[in-house]
Amino acid sequence: MKPLLILLALTGVFLGHALAAEPQIILLKLDDVVAGHIGKGPVSSRWQRTADYLKANNIKGSFGVICESLEKDNAAYFQWIKDLQAAGLIEIWMHGYHMKNATEPGEFDHGTFEEQRDILAKSERLAKEKLGFSLPAFGPHWTSTTDATDQALEAVPEVKIWLYGPPKPKFFTRLSIERVMGLENPTFVPDPEKFKATYEKAAAKREVLVLQGHPDQWDEKRWAGFQEIIEFLKSKNVVFMTPSEYLKKTQQK
Repeated sequence: MKPLLILLALTGVFLGHALAAEPQIILLKLDDVVAGHIGKGPVSSRWQRTADYLKANNIKGSFGVICESLEKDNAAYFQWIKDLQAAGLIEIWMHGYHMKNATEPGEFDHGTFEEQRDILAKSERLAKEKLGFSLPAFGPHWTSTTDATDQALEAVPEVKIWLYGPPKPKFFTRLSIERVMGLENPTFVPDPEKFKATYEKAAAKREVLVLQGHPDQWDEKRWAGFQEIIEFLKSKNVVFMTPSEYLKKTQQK
């Protein structure tokens, strides 16, 4: 091959690599960690199953803790959380303070800036006291948010990442990642066929995708659906990250 042709061929290879899209990043946002019933392990068997599955398959994700569950001393529960965080595969994040029920108002859909700031600060204090680390990522439990939430998050410096936050917050100056879709459709039900259809239509070309799920609500059929969704995502050559790992990546750009 003539030198000019060789040069053009090599240039094409380099350009092809430069223009190739980076793998999509998936943040598994798994909600509602609380302590298990006395005598039945630190967390429910469904949460343990989820943690074991992620570890066995070397899949990174994140577990949202209801911080009210840190109030009462529970050494086994605290150690379970500490061990997950220390291993580096699963990040613990703040899923609000109170585990509300259906008749209660949402924790962040009302209240002043000061009231909401105090909820966030209390949750961070509990994490530091009982777990020994802060919670950089936040996502609200069963509630919408208001401008007061936006302002309150900015006032709590430990919070660096807002999961399912607005595309352009008014006050929060750190990382906010909007909702595109979840793992479940409807809520609590990982339906592989619905997931695949929604993914291809609305999410396949996103740089990063936060996928919410509720492992403690997954019976055997729903668990099988979750596993099928994970296999589908793996077939797309995605990269699973923790929220803080993705934050670090954005800061390196």
